[in-house]
Amino acid sequence: MENNNQSLSIGLLGARGFVGKDLLTLINHHPHLELDWVGSRLLKGKDIAELNSDLSGLTIESITAEQLAARDTDIIVLALPNEVAAPYVEVMLSKLQQPLIIDLSADYRFNEDWQYMIPEIISRDPSIDLTKIKLISNPGCYATAMQLALQPLKIEITGTPSCFGVSGYSGAGTTPSPKNDTNLLKDNLMPYALVNHLHEKEVSFHLGHNVRFSPHVAAFFRGISMTVHCDLKRSWTEDELFEYFSEFYSTNVLIKVQQEIPEVRDVQNTYHSIIGGFTLSDDGKKASFVCCLDNLLKGAASQAMQNINLVCGFDEMMGLESTLRCEEDQEPR
Repeated sequence: MENNNQSLSIGLLGARGFVGKDLLTLINHHPHLELDWVGSRLLKGKDIAELNSDLSGLTIESITAEQLAARDTDIIVLALPNEVAAPYVEVMLSKLQQPLIIDLSADYRFNEDWQYMIPEIISRDPSIDLTKIKLISNPGCYATAMQLALQPLKIEITGTPSCFGVSGYSGAGTTPSPKNDTNLLKDNLMPYALVNHLHEKEVSFHLGHNVRFSPHVAAFFRGISMTVHCDLKRSWTEDELFEYFSEFYSTNVLIKVQQEIPEVRDVQNTYHSIIGGFTLSDDGKKASFVCCLDNLLKGAASQAMQNINLVCGFDEMMGLESTLRCEEDQEPR
């Protein structure tokens, strides 16, 4: 979907959620995207300024699949709950002029007709012509953290890596549940879905290597801390691991590698992922390290914007540069 930096129209279905609100901000700051419409069943008839004070004059709609099929929109983002996107996708796929569709749910992450896209990983595959992609499946937040941490060591790992993840309660969405009840989370750490979590299956499938994953939710709002433990085929030193990761991600602006352990507050409200805290057993064959990212941004909304940029022929950082410069002025601890 190459372009010459002309403006493209974009519509967002599912604007009420946390990720949808962050996407509105990103779209508003993108110089070549024009927000065409916004859909939310529960906010039908309200002005978009209720979701984003920098936007106004656009009325939020409740859009059916048939109505969506009639829209002449270049890019459609589905920020819907799992198992809700299918009726909309079916009608859009039947159109003669199919828009670029990016789905943020888990519905198409195992579907070979959709391109699963972590920008820092897919860009390494020379067999993929990004400009030909019309269907994007955006990865899960936990899954992004695990894959960014494990991808560099993919051919060096033996056995089954173990990933211990802690997310802010925004990851549980806006529908009330124990996992986003701040009263239940106060002074607490809540484990859940300790076997067969969807993101465990997602990572095992796309990494091509089985992983174990233990998710937890804590009382902070946004961010993920992922501690990874893995066995290695040969002995390493901590400096070797640090240099190896640094070289692997040397061309990726949004991946920071450091020797110190990253913390959630280092990545909140940023588009970065930070990997660090490399430690090894005495024999150098058991590695532990940490990957942190913002679950709503790098784990969802800003990663979606990276993917849109890559497929549409824009610079990968288009619309993200101003915040990136601000964050680069703050050295991670």
